[in-house]
Amino acid sequence: MIGIVFVGDIIFSPYMKTYTDSLEKNNEDYEVLFWKRDKGRVQFPKNYFYFEHESKLGKSKFLKITDFLKYRRWLKLKVHSKNYDKLIILSTLPGLLLFKELRQDYYKKYIFDIRDYSFENVLPFYNMEKKIIESSCFTCISSPGFKDFLPDHDYVQAHNLQVTELANKRDFKKKKNGPLKLVWIGAVRYFEQQVEIIEKLKDSNQFQIIYHGIGESFEELKDYVEENKIDNVFFTGRYDNKDKAILLQDADILLNSYKVKNHKMVKYAMSNKYYDGLIYGIPQLVERDSTKQVEVEKRKLGIALDTESIDFADRLWNYYFEIDESLFNRNKELALSEIVEEQKTYLAKVDEFILKDGGDL
Repeated sequence: MIGIVFVGDIIFSPYMKTYTDSLEKNNEDYEVLFWKRDKGRVQFPKNYFYFEHESKLGKSKFLKITDFLKYRRWLKLKVHSKNYDKLIILSTLPGLLLFKELRQDYYKKYIFDIRDYSFENVLPFYNMEKKIIESSCFTCISSPGFKDFLPDHDYVQAHNLQVTELANKRDFKKKKNGPLKLVWIGAVRYFEQQVEIIEKLKDSNQFQIIYHGIGESFEELKDYVEENKIDNVFFTGRYDNKDKAILLQDADILLNSYKVKNHKMVKYAMSNKYYDGLIYGIPQLVERDSTKQVEVEKRKLGIALDTESIDFADRLWNYYFEIDESLFNRNKELALSEIVEEQKTYLAKVDEFILKDGGDL
């Protein structure tokens, strides 16, 4: 039996499916342990176990710490009582919560999957993370940019890509006129950044902004749009990932621009939306000074703009209508082929981990 551990609502862990698909393909029993922070009622499979405790992401740091301690106590009890053969640790924080168990009971018997910058600037955190990485069967990262802040190690590249989604792959076809639909899909976050973009494009007959998904900024952003009577911004709410192809069918530009006060939290990441842009043939808007900017500009698959720029709307509009359609499609196919090859290597490592009796790969 293999245990999969996550530190939040599984709606925010679409890459978990990579592991559950591999486990099911290899007829391996598994259980998922996660923290259900959302108070909504959702039916989960019988092998999904959750710690139910509402904890909004906007809480004060003190209250967050007490919530994490409660989850940590629940998680440790579960792991000890279940006595799993191996573990799959999704993201950095659950690894820190199970530090002792991973080092003593699961040495070389777990995958450590790093998806974000956390608190690597804090030396005790960095040193603990380094030990978890060294004790893992293998550690994978979702962005090459992570090597800038993580300890030196032979990491496996794990892209935020579901290979099954490639069946929905389509080419970019440029519109002849507006309005252009700027689409966000996924957890609705980064309120200040969203407002900056909305303010630049509000009440424009050239753009519509559409948000698919929920998240920590969902209600606040909806209220902002309603209170300011902005008529070209729309929200569709929670969605099922299997409907992504339909939701993105009319997207002209993918809104993939993140901005927070601590820029390191987003600077190095390659978001799910980057891969959505490649699969569904959608140019993307990304933030400046980021790994995403390097990738989209290198491949001519998007544009990085400063949301504080006065001519933001004009530059975004002109960018879209200056895209070379055939060049865009060639470049995104090349990018996808490279990503698929790296993903095959990663998936083979996951399969080997599942089938192996124990020890290093």
